[in-house]
Amino acid sequence: MKRLLLCLLCACALHLTVSAHVLDQYLQVTQIALAPNNVRVELRLVPGMQVADRICALIDADGDGRITTPEEQAYARRVLQDIELAVSGVNVSLSLTDMQFPTQPEMRDGLGTIRFTYEASATLSAADHQQLYFRNNHLPELGVYLVNALMPTTTEIKVGKQERDPLQRGLRLDYQVTPTSTTLSWRGIAMLLFCLFLLLWRHLRHFLRTQFILKKFSSNQQHRRI
Repeated sequence: MKRLLLCLLCACALHLTVSAHVLDQYLQVTQIALAPNNVRVELRLVPGMQVADRICALIDADGDGRITTPEEQAYARRVLQDIELAVSGVNVSLSLTDMQFPTQPEMRDGLGTIRFTYEASATLSAADHQQLYFRNNHLPELGVYLVNALMPTTTEIKVGKQERDPLQRGLRLDYQVTPTSTTLSWRGIAMLLFCLFLLLWRHLRHFLRTQFILKKFSSNQQHRRI
C-alpha cells in the first residue's frame, strides 16, 4: 500500500512539473529503476513553446519538415551519448529499448513529450553499501532537469541516500542488495511445505496399505486354522 501511494505521488508530481514547465526551456525528467539484473533509465523530454522549433530542427536532420523513424532513432542515440551511468564505480553501457515521439504540432504547442527508455544489463552484486552515479549532459544551454530513483519492485534491493547536484542533472544513489539465498519468499515456503506434505502422505499411504495387507493376511490365516 505504501509503494502504491508513493508511485501515485511521484506520478502526480511529474504531471504537475511537466504541466508547469517554462516556455523557453527544455524540461528533461529522468526516472531510474533498479533491478537485480538491470538498470532502467526513463527520460521524458518536454520542449517549451519557444524552443520547440529548435528541437524539431535538431531532430529533423535533413530539414524537409518531416520527422522520420530513422531521424527519431538518431536523436535517441544522440541523447544516449549525453548520458553517463556508472554502477559501483564502473561505467555501464545503456541501450535503447523504447521510444515515443509526439507530433510536431504537439511540441510547438508545448504539449508534446518525447519518451526514451534505456536499459543496461548490470548484475547488482550483494554488498552492504553500493552506489549508482547518473548524469544528463543533454543540451545544458536549454535544459532544466529533474532526476529521481523509483522504488524497487523487489525486496532484494533497498534504496538509501540520494544526492543531487543543484541543477538535478546528476544523481548519486546509495543502495544495498540482499542475497537471494537469504530472502526466502512466502511462496517458496509454501511450495516447500506442500512438497513435504506430499512426501509424508506418500509414505503414510504406503504404511497404511502395508498394515492393511498384513492385517488381512493375518485374518485369513486365523480363519484357516479354525
